Amino acid sequence: MRKQRNLLRKNWSDLTAEISKAIADIGIPDTDFRSLSIHDNWKQIEEKIYQTFCTLTHPTQRPIWLWTNFKLDTFSLSNLHDRPELYLDKLVDKTETVWYVVNETINEGKKFWFYEGKIKSIKAIIDETWFDEIYIVSKKYEWLICINHHDILIATGNKMPDKLRKIELEYQEKNGK
Repeated sequence: MRKQRNLLRKNWSDLTAEISKAIADIGIPDTDFRSLSIHDNWKQIEEKIYQTFCTLTHPTQRPIWLWTNFKLDTFSLSNLHDRPELYLDKLVDKTETVWYVVNETINEGKKFWFYEGKIKSIKAIIDETWFDEIYIVSKKYEWLICINHHDILIATGNKMPDKLRKIELEYQEKNGK
Protein backbone atom coordinates (compact mmCIF):
# COMPACT_ATOMS: atom_id res chain seq x y z
CA MET A 1 0.00 0.00 0.00
CA ARG A 2 2.88 2.33 0.72
CA LYS A 3 4.19 2.23 -2.86
CA GLN A 4 0.81 3.12 -4.35
CA ARG A 5 0.46 6.13 -2.07
CA ASN A 6 3.95 7.26 -3.04
CA LEU A 7 2.91 7.26 -6.70
CA LEU A 8 0.15 9.73 -5.91
CA ARG A 9 2.47 12.25 -4.25
CA LYS A 10 3.27 15.58 -5.90
CA ASN A 11 6.81 14.55 -6.84
CA TRP A 12 5.48 13.33 -10.20
CA SER A 13 5.46 15.93 -12.94
CA ASP A 14 2.47 17.67 -14.34
CA LEU A 15 2.00 15.17 -17.18
CA THR A 16 -1.39 13.99 -15.95
CA ALA A 17 -2.42 17.61 -15.37
CA GLU A 18 -1.30 18.45 -18.92
CA ILE A 19 -3.38 15.58 -20.27
CA SER A 20 -6.41 16.66 -18.20
CA LYS A 21 -6.01 20.23 -19.46
CA ALA A 22 -5.76 19.02 -23.07
CA ILE A 23 -8.92 16.95 -22.63
CA ALA A 24 -10.77 20.01 -21.31
CA ASP A 25 -9.34 22.43 -23.90
CA ILE A 26 -10.13 20.16 -26.83
CA GLY A 27 -13.48 19.14 -25.34
CA ILE A 28 -12.97 15.39 -25.54
CA PRO A 29 -15.89 13.46 -24.00
CA ASP A 30 -15.26 10.62 -21.52
CA THR A 31 -16.62 8.19 -24.10
CA ASP A 32 -13.66 9.02 -26.37
CA PHE A 33 -10.85 9.32 -23.81
CA ARG A 34 -10.57 8.88 -20.05
CA SER A 35 -8.06 8.20 -17.33
CA LEU A 36 -8.23 4.79 -15.68
CA SER A 37 -9.00 5.01 -11.99
CA ILE A 38 -7.71 2.74 -9.26
CA HIS A 39 -11.03 0.87 -9.61
CA ASP A 40 -10.19 -0.05 -13.21
CA ASN A 41 -7.36 -2.32 -12.01
CA TRP A 42 -4.65 -0.73 -14.13
CA LYS A 43 -2.07 -2.89 -12.36
CA GLN A 44 -3.68 -6.03 -13.81
CA ILE A 45 -3.74 -4.40 -17.27
CA GLU A 46 -0.06 -3.50 -16.93
CA GLU A 47 0.90 -7.06 -15.95
CA LYS A 48 -1.16 -8.54 -18.81
CA ILE A 49 0.69 -6.25 -21.24
CA TYR A 50 4.04 -7.44 -19.88
CA GLN A 51 3.03 -11.11 -19.97
CA THR A 52 1.60 -10.88 -23.49
CA PHE A 53 4.23 -8.80 -25.28
CA CYS A 54 7.52 -8.99 -23.36
CA THR A 55 10.19 -11.52 -22.56
CA LEU A 56 10.60 -11.28 -18.80
CA THR A 57 13.84 -12.35 -17.16
CA HIS A 58 12.99 -11.64 -13.52
CA PRO A 59 9.96 -12.77 -11.49
CA THR A 60 9.09 -9.27 -10.25
CA GLN A 61 11.21 -6.64 -12.05
CA ARG A 62 9.64 -5.22 -15.19
CA PRO A 63 11.35 -3.28 -17.99
CA ILE A 64 10.28 0.33 -18.31
CA TRP A 65 11.09 0.33 -22.02
CA LEU A 66 8.89 -2.50 -23.22
CA TRP A 67 10.15 -2.20 -26.80
CA THR A 68 13.58 -3.53 -25.77
CA ASN A 69 11.95 -6.81 -24.65
CA PHE A 70 9.27 -7.60 -27.24
CA LYS A 71 8.87 -11.33 -27.86
CA LEU A 72 6.35 -11.39 -30.73
CA ASP A 73 6.70 -10.41 -34.38
CA THR A 74 7.89 -6.79 -34.30
CA PHE A 75 8.50 -4.16 -36.96
CA SER A 76 9.66 -0.56 -36.61
CA LEU A 77 10.05 2.56 -38.71
CA SER A 78 12.55 5.25 -37.86
CA ASN A 79 12.86 7.16 -41.10
CA LEU A 80 9.32 8.48 -41.20
CA HIS A 81 8.33 11.38 -43.43
CA ASP A 82 6.07 12.81 -40.68
CA ARG A 83 5.92 12.62 -36.89
CA PRO A 84 5.20 9.01 -35.81
CA GLU A 85 1.82 9.79 -34.18
CA LEU A 86 0.46 10.98 -37.53
CA TYR A 87 0.45 7.36 -38.71
CA LEU A 88 -1.65 6.02 -35.83
CA ASP A 89 -5.01 6.41 -37.55
CA LYS A 90 -3.65 4.38 -40.47
CA LEU A 91 -2.93 1.55 -38.03
CA VAL A 92 -5.85 1.64 -35.58
CA ASP A 93 -9.53 1.60 -36.54
CA LYS A 94 -11.22 4.88 -35.55
CA THR A 95 -14.06 3.07 -33.76
CA GLU A 96 -11.83 0.85 -31.61
CA THR A 97 -11.29 1.73 -27.95
CA VAL A 98 -7.69 1.01 -26.93
CA TRP A 99 -5.41 1.37 -23.93
CA TYR A 100 -3.19 4.47 -24.04
CA VAL A 101 -0.18 4.11 -21.73
CA VAL A 102 2.24 6.99 -21.13
CA ASN A 103 5.65 6.54 -19.55
CA GLU A 104 6.98 9.21 -17.23
CA THR A 105 10.38 9.37 -15.55
CA ILE A 106 11.09 11.72 -12.65
CA ASN A 107 14.24 11.61 -10.51
CA GLU A 108 15.04 8.15 -11.91
CA GLY A 109 11.61 6.89 -10.83
CA LYS A 110 9.40 5.45 -13.52
CA LYS A 111 5.63 5.33 -13.80
CA PHE A 112 3.03 4.38 -16.38
CA TRP A 113 -0.21 6.37 -16.57
CA PHE A 114 -3.15 4.44 -18.03
CA TYR A 115 -6.00 5.76 -20.16
CA GLU A 116 -8.49 4.34 -22.61
CA GLY A 117 -9.81 6.01 -25.69
CA LYS A 118 -10.27 6.27 -29.43
CA ILE A 119 -7.30 6.92 -31.71
CA LYS A 120 -8.54 10.34 -32.90
CA SER A 121 -8.64 11.61 -29.31
CA ILE A 122 -5.31 9.98 -28.49
CA LYS A 123 -3.69 11.77 -31.45
CA ALA A 124 -5.13 15.08 -30.20
CA ILE A 125 -3.76 14.42 -26.70
CA ILE A 126 -0.32 13.52 -28.09
CA ASP A 127 -0.29 16.76 -30.07
CA GLU A 128 -0.96 18.83 -26.93
CA THR A 129 1.29 17.06 -24.40
CA TRP A 130 4.80 15.68 -24.05
CA PHE A 131 5.85 12.12 -23.34
CA ASP A 132 8.90 9.95 -22.86
CA GLU A 133 7.29 6.96 -24.51
CA ILE A 134 3.76 5.92 -25.32
CA TYR A 135 2.10 2.60 -25.88
CA ILE A 136 -1.23 1.99 -27.58
CA VAL A 137 -2.53 -1.47 -26.85
CA SER A 138 -5.49 -3.49 -28.12
CA LYS A 139 -7.92 -4.08 -25.26
CA LYS A 140 -7.94 -7.71 -26.40
CA TYR A 141 -4.11 -7.71 -26.11
CA GLU A 142 -3.77 -8.64 -29.80
CA TRP A 143 -1.21 -5.96 -30.67
CA LEU A 144 0.80 -3.08 -29.25
CA ILE A 145 2.14 0.10 -30.85
CA CYS A 146 4.98 2.10 -29.31
CA ILE A 147 6.41 5.52 -30.03
CA ASN A 148 9.65 5.59 -28.13
CA HIS A 149 11.86 8.48 -27.03
CA HIS A 150 13.80 8.18 -30.31
CA ASP A 151 10.59 8.87 -32.31
CA ILE A 152 10.63 5.31 -33.64
CA LEU A 153 7.23 3.82 -34.43
CA ILE A 154 7.18 0.17 -33.34
CA ALA A 155 4.44 -2.43 -33.75
CA THR A 156 4.27 -5.91 -32.26
CA GLY A 157 1.73 -8.67 -31.87
CA ASN A 158 -0.92 -9.93 -34.25
CA LYS A 159 -1.37 -8.12 -37.63
CA MET A 160 0.02 -4.76 -36.48
CA PRO A 161 3.63 -5.34 -37.65
CA ASP A 162 2.24 -6.21 -41.10
CA LYS A 163 0.16 -3.01 -41.15
CA LEU A 164 3.29 -1.01 -40.38
CA ARG A 165 5.24 -2.89 -43.09
CA LYS A 166 2.47 -1.96 -45.56
CA ILE A 167 2.85 1.73 -44.63
CA GLU A 168 6.57 1.49 -45.35
CA LEU A 169 5.94 -0.17 -48.72
CA GLU A 170 3.37 2.48 -49.69
CA TYR A 171 5.85 5.20 -48.75
CA GLN A 172 8.62 3.57 -50.80
CA GLU A 173 6.35 3.15 -53.83
CA LYS A 174 5.13 6.72 -53.58
CA ASN A 175 8.66 8.10 -53.36
CA GLY A 176 10.30 5.74 -55.85
CA LYS A 177 12.59 4.05 -53.35
